Amino acid sequence: MEQLKKLFLSLLALLTSTIMYAQTEISGTVVDATGETVIGATVMEKGTSNGTITDFDGNFKLKVEAGKTLVFSYIGYNTQELPAKDGMQVTMTDNAKELAEVVVTGYSTQRKADLTGSVSVVETKELKTSSDTDPMRALQGKVPGMTITSNGSPVGAGTVRIRGIGSFNSSQDPLFVIDGVPTTTNLNTLNMNDIESMQVLKDAASASIYGSRAANGVIIITTRSGKKGDKVKVDFSANLTAQFYNKQTMMDLANTSEYATAMAQAAMNDGLDPVAYASNYGLNLNAQNGVPIQAYDPATGQMRQFTVNGLYDGYVNLKKTMRFSDTDWLKEISRTGFSQSYDLSISNATDKSSALFSFGYKKNAGILKYTDFESFSGRINTSFKVNKMVTIGENATITYSNQVDCQPLENALKMAPTLPVYEEDGVTFSGPVGGMSDRQNPMRELYHNRDNRLKMWRIFGNAFINIEPIKGLLLRSNFGLDLWSENIHSVTYTYHSDVVNNDTPSANMGAKTSVKWTWSNTANYSFNIGVDHSFILLGGIELHRDVEDRNNAYAQMFALENYDYMFPDAATGTQRAGGIQEGYNLVSFFGKVDYNFKDLVLASFTIRHDGSSRFGENNRYGNFPAATIGYRISQHLKQPWIDDIKVRASWGQTGNQAISNYARYGLYAATYGGERNESTAYDLKLQNSGTFPSGFRATQAQNNDLKWETTEQWNVGLDFRFLGSSIYGTFDAYIKKVKDMLINPAYLGSMGEGGASWLNGPSLQNWGMELALGYRHTTEYGLHYNINGNIDFYRSKVTYLPETTTGSYVHTAKENLVESGRPYGSIVGYVVDGLFQNREEVLASGQENARVGGLKYADLDGNGIINEQDQTWIFSPVPNFSWGLNVDLSYKDFDFNMFWQGVAGQDVYNDQKFQTDFYSITDAGSNKGNRMLDAWTTANTGSSIPALTTNNTGNENRTSTYFVENGSYAKLRQVQIGYNLPKSFLSKLNMTSARVYISGHNLLTVKSSSLTCSDPENPRWMYPNSTSFSFGIQTSF
Repeated sequence: MEQLKKLFLSLLALLTSTIMYAQTEISGTVVDATGETVIGATVMEKGTSNGTITDFDGNFKLKVEAGKTLVFSYIGYNTQELPAKDGMQVTMTDNAKELAEVVVTGYSTQRKADLTGSVSVVETKELKTSSDTDPMRALQGKVPGMTITSNGSPVGAGTVRIRGIGSFNSSQDPLFVIDGVPTTTNLNTLNMNDIESMQVLKDAASASIYGSRAANGVIIITTRSGKKGDKVKVDFSANLTAQFYNKQTMMDLANTSEYATAMAQAAMNDGLDPVAYASNYGLNLNAQNGVPIQAYDPATGQMRQFTVNGLYDGYVNLKKTMRFSDTDWLKEISRTGFSQSYDLSISNATDKSSALFSFGYKKNAGILKYTDFESFSGRINTSFKVNKMVTIGENATITYSNQVDCQPLENALKMAPTLPVYEEDGVTFSGPVGGMSDRQNPMRELYHNRDNRLKMWRIFGNAFINIEPIKGLLLRSNFGLDLWSENIHSVTYTYHSDVVNNDTPSANMGAKTSVKWTWSNTANYSFNIGVDHSFILLGGIELHRDVEDRNNAYAQMFALENYDYMFPDAATGTQRAGGIQEGYNLVSFFGKVDYNFKDLVLASFTIRHDGSSRFGENNRYGNFPAATIGYRISQHLKQPWIDDIKVRASWGQTGNQAISNYARYGLYAATYGGERNESTAYDLKLQNSGTFPSGFRATQAQNNDLKWETTEQWNVGLDFRFLGSSIYGTFDAYIKKVKDMLINPAYLGSMGEGGASWLNGPSLQNWGMELALGYRHTTEYGLHYNINGNIDFYRSKVTYLPETTTGSYVHTAKENLVESGRPYGSIVGYVVDGLFQNREEVLASGQENARVGGLKYADLDGNGIINEQDQTWIFSPVPNFSWGLNVDLSYKDFDFNMFWQGVAGQDVYNDQKFQTDFYSITDAGSNKGNRMLDAWTTANTGSSIPALTTNNTGNENRTSTYFVENGSYAKLRQVQIGYNLPKSFLSKLNMTSARVYISGHNLLTVKSSSLTCSDPENPRWMYPNSTSFSFGIQTSF
């Protein structure tokens, strides 16, 4: 026992000495590359919570076992891992990536770490592997507070909204600033491989330096330039993509059997002879042979059998040129679309100059046949240091694109499946028959549109000179040009598709040229007072001119129907021409002061004074101030696991002047022909000659008091990084108020001609919150992962409407938008309270033209009558919240990315229900969704789909909750797997890097079970969103 006691004490002593050894205190100093001490650097024992931070002299002390790995980190410097030893001196090197994460806050740059406004820096590497034609569409769900909507068009540009609804009638698009040149033109002409960085300025304080064009936020894009290196660098990338429609994005249409079944059911529900009724649409339900169907006959309470075929011996038209068919029109007009893109860049830089040349090519053969988009782009970015004080440079790109676009989808969804694509000759396109509406054959639409190509040229860029006469003072003059020219030669051919014909060939030539130039001159002065106080002063003046010319020529009747012949000059019939030029000027003066106290207190003040020719002389100028403050509280907390915590607050005003160039003017028109109340031609002398002298009529009243639409925004935020920057994120909360909104409301006819006018009026308020949070780590096995997500929500309400305009906007019988506290875009309608189950319910309802099996509307006011008094608020355009989740993994030479995006609590107004749930809301002979096969009958009273009827006597297409559905969704937007070829292999090919990847887009949609349309992003008749798979390669030499 005594021996065991001695052994235990010996082991305890050994363990104690080991622990004491492990906890030996070491000391050291952290400095930067110039030898200056780094204050507040984090020193952590790797894999533990044991750590400290450096003091005001850059010194640190830490109890740690000698030889253990210490991790040193600080904002703007590379993280280093070194073995622990006493007396160590650590030199922190600049983190090029983190220091490059600067934000162009308006005519100047600053470290993102020093921002006091709400700015999101976009990771642009993912743009380089995207098959989208527009970089905005590739960012959907990746920036909190920024909503991007789009459809599947091969030429479609994303619609961008920042922090909710921004205006009623003015533009809600953000301002894009590319290399210092402002533009509102969409970005589908911009080569995504040319983008170096992208920042989204969301709050007014960040954007106010851009004044009257920044009310909807600013997106700043900087293109690539040459980087210093030992040799010329060559980058090449290629991407091939296959895209297609699938079940998750397409409406489930009825085939011929289902189409005929619905037709027979609707007729029998109305007490009609289904055989006679079907004959109106070229069908025989009592054919000797054909397609067998059955439908419920309410008169007998039994299923009734039919055999369906063409009415005319197997043909659906009297001429017997169109055979009874079972056509899937969506399948006929679509295909697997293939897109390809290639990018090549050559760059080099020295101490005196830099240059980058790039060339890009895109070709997207659309999923719809005979549609495509093609683009060529060339860019040259150069700079040259003339001497120690002067640097000159330019960034210029030229883009040519052409596209063929067509919108036949609604016709494809509604065209009867009983019709063939072609008549019996295999050349003539078929068309509607009998009682069908005069609907165009969607295949003919696409084919005849195949040459109607829109061609566009764009020259975009800037030239600048920088002069630095003394240290800290930078004088810059920058001239930017955005020249856009487009033209289209479109033709309409004659065609004869049974009852639908066109005997008038026509041609149209349209041309538009837009010239926008911006000349800005700035002075930027940076200086310190003592060692603790840093200042940056900015002052500038900017001139902007925007001019647009539009011309059009139209002609009819041609001796030869050939695209190359059908120009207006060759026409033998009617010829018309028109043209217009319009534009506006903007002059601006601006200034900004940035202040930094020891990286602890950060502040700025901005002012901009704008004058616009779009406003009358009484309100031509507007002032837009902003102020921000930030405080880095992490310097006080001195916790080793806290790398950075910064709180910030901002306030600012921005303006909106994106209205018609003629908004303030009194307008008059000379109109020949037309309705009696429109025509200005009068036979004053009663000559009955047909040629009359013309007068003018007023179309818009003048308003010289028209003034700026102003957005005022408050923002508070938090930026944080913990545990050696493993945990990082931002949080923002804001209130956004818009007042004096520019509107062009409807007016009463009693006001007389010229009653229309642009006015200042409504106000609205948005408030919301945004959170971005991420975690990144590298395991001891070399697996690196970065999981980050974002979530945001906003709420909106209209706070003021002028009394003269309240009737112009949606309202109930009891309250308008202001009184209800609802957002702009809300919808008023009837509340559906199920279906009428019997005749007694119909008679007691007080609902005009109600029917058994039809929609039953709630009597909200309880007076026993269904009328407008029973309408209420049924739809909100504002979702509960939006989110995005990104997962990045890398191990050795492999990498993996997955991105999810979603919206929760979103209302959609499902227009497709007009076709999927009703037989006669739209034209009765059109195709329907196969959902209606489960419609209400006396044998299927549990159905929620109204009974089919051949006449919409109950006005069931009125706005109601029946069409409002839960559009919440989660979409797997992207999955990508990449492989970097080994360095040992690349060195043999004189390559510095090479990566191959495969990716899939829009692979999966999770949606509400109550949503009846296929895609919650497309509840109407837009291009469906496609699914795609890509293969690509990225190389550098």
